[in-house]
Amino acid sequence: MDARRGTDIHYVTTKGRTPTDADRLLHRYVSRLSRTATGSFHAATALTDVLALQAAPTSLVRPGMVLTALVGPLRPEPDGRPFTPGELRLLRDLEEATGE
Repeated sequence: MDARRGTDIHYVTTKGRTPTDADRLLHRYVSRLSRTATGSFHAATALTDVLALQAAPTSLVRPGMVLTALVGPLRPEPDGRPFTPGELRLLRDLEEATGE
């Protein structure tokens, strides 16, 4: 992973060079790994370690991590709303109480 490359190049509004095939592949891989981390402690820990500078970015492309990304999320995506009706009522009540 080249430290001189950032994710900004993936946005159309960014001026400068355009993403290479390697940039696009890496972007898709990290996106897949991030999605996998929502249901995989192993992936979440690895990403957190890299983001907290506790591990090198290259640790995300070790064979075990690549396999984890290929397998994908271990939990299905949530279906429906993330909050129950009772939780939504509580949030509305809190918003009204704080004036937000």
